[in-house]
Amino acid sequence: MFTLTLHDRKGIQLNEGDIVKISDGRNFNFYAEVKYLEPEMVIAPFHTFSYHSFVKVDSVPDGALKSTEERYGIWYLPDEVKETDEDGDEFKDYLMSWRHCESAIERRSWRITKN
Repeated sequence: MFTLTLHDRKGIQLNEGDIVKISDGRNFNFYAEVKYLEPEMVIAPFHTFSYHSFVKVDSVPDGALKSTEERYGIWYLPDEVKETDEDGDEFKDYLMSWRHCESAIERRSWRITKN
């Protein structure tokens, strides 16, 4: 019924397995793998906070630490190595947005079927 394509904020099309860096509007704090999560029927990391602002990158940078998140690949940068987002718009509701999205997943508010 629908064809869905995902693009970063520069318009670059994303594919499963790509890595994106995620901004909070001031810094790029996280890196994540684009991945379909079959049990939840969503595409990570865009089902949560990550849809605010993300940019495709070639790889996770040195110094990034692997998160304990088990559903998909996510890394975070320690404070001393955070990359400033010069073009970012601060997103004041960052954490609340993430919580709302996680709640929507629990309620099964949407589902994506991978063909």
